[in-house]
Amino acid sequence: MKDEESRLNAILSSMAEGLVAIDNDRKVIMMNQAAGILLRTAPQEATGRDVRDLLVFFREDKELPYEEVPIERAMTERNIISVSLLDNLSVRAKNGQLFPVAMMIAPLLTSGEPSGPAVGGAGAIILFRDVTKEREIDQAKTELVSLASHQLRTPLSAINWYAEMLIGQEVGTLTDKQKEYLQALSDANHRMIELVNSLLNVSRIDLGTFAIEPTPIDFASIGKSVLSELEPQVLAKKLKVTVEHDPNLPAVSADPKLVRIIFQNLLSNAVKYTPSGGEIKLAIALTPPNLLITIADTGYGIPASQQAKIFTKLFRADNIRDKEAEGTGLGLYIVKSIIEVSGGKIEFDSLEGKGTTFRVTMPLSGMTKKVGAKGLT
Repeated sequence: MKDEESRLNAILSSMAEGLVAIDNDRKVIMMNQAAGILLRTAPQEATGRDVRDLLVFFREDKELPYEEVPIERAMTERNIISVSLLDNLSVRAKNGQLFPVAMMIAPLLTSGEPSGPAVGGAGAIILFRDVTKEREIDQAKTELVSLASHQLRTPLSAINWYAEMLIGQEVGTLTDKQKEYLQALSDANHRMIELVNSLLNVSRIDLGTFAIEPTPIDFASIGKSVLSELEPQVLAKKLKVTVEHDPNLPAVSADPKLVRIIFQNLLSNAVKYTPSGGEIKLAIALTPPNLLITIADTGYGIPASQQAKIFTKLFRADNIRDKEAEGTGLGLYIVKSIIEVSGGKIEFDSLEGKGTTFRVTMPLSGMTKKVGAKGLT
């Protein structure tokens, strides 16, 4: 027995990751040396303590609500929960310092306990590590993308300006073939500008440097304005578009540029990924304390196996790559980031071959002003 205990202690002591074992009452029953070093707490001091006092989670310097704590989710759902660098979570050590973490929480099932939500269980094992170096590397990459995007905007804008002059025949008459080639050049340049702007927006979001400048705005007016910009594509594909909105919608304090980005991405996706003759519906309803924006289409839909990735960077579903070659795979990541920073939520339902419905809730209390280098473009 002592040999087994010594072997277990040797294994726990040699682990690079922090390990904390808890019982079903969230009390610490074991903690290894690596966890003690990370949390600045001696393992013997942690034993018997509530893990919710020991592992306090933060996102962007704000303490995470109790129901969103990954340990509690794992215990409640009786499922393994993973936390990666992208989740942007930090833990507070005993000395008050925050450090970013990657983590896995595995609930311990009692004999015969089924998987999935259940009452009971025997506690959980928590493995975590400090990902400060990984975050620094990720930030360096983001800063490089931001710098490169800034530098690319100037020559692309110049190309766009000269192309428009040539197409407008301001410097001489063109043959039909020359017009065709210049128009192709202009279209390709516009796609490059769109990509660079998306990369710049993503880098500003990741670095937390974009500004929020709220002012009272009419969400319905912005939605209709974006639809009018998409009218040529809507007509070309003979799509049926309907708009419904509550006549009593109040003005909400929000950044008009950010709200326009939300509508532009969701509505342009609906138009792009809905085949000819399909339908698109935009609805804006008052559901205090929120506005509810619904954008539904009868398009290609998102395969069930890929829906968990829909808001990640550079993701494009397999079923639309052959149908629509254009697309950066960054739009929905940007939309979700804007909505979450604004205190809202985005959800969706989708059935492959039948269509997709996005639902966005935005708080009537509006967006909070944020000083940054520049807003999103």
